[in-house]
Amino acid sequence: MTLIELIIVVAIVGILMTLAVPSYRSYTLRVHRTEAIRMLLQASLCQERLAARRGSYDTNMCRPVSAQHRYAITYSSPDSQGHTYIAMAVPSGAQLADPCGSLILDQSGNRRVSAPNASVSKCWNGR
Repeated sequence: MTLIELIIVVAIVGILMTLAVPSYRSYTLRVHRTEAIRMLLQASLCQERLAARRGSYDTNMCRPVSAQHRYAITYSSPDSQGHTYIAMAVPSGAQLADPCGSLILDQSGNRRVSAPNASVSKCWNGR
């Protein structure tokens, strides 16, 4: 193999890498987003069990933990009676680059995202 052939091979590999790495990064962000969805659904299920037992939600309980620490669950309660809650999966670390931002779920099952230009259906359906 001559030096020119070697340079051509290295250039081709470099071009392929510039195409593959961003696609892989986007893929890993989407895959890790499913962890946030799982955590929000677990939190919602726990809150519904509490509401069935006690008659109200308790935003101080039901905080699933991410094993990889990519997301943290936070709650807000718009009313002081405990009849509503909003759960938010806030990204951390490398997940901060996720174009969906935080994923949000309320007591009625309404799904939202914090990023202004992100599609709720794409973010929640893993696309």
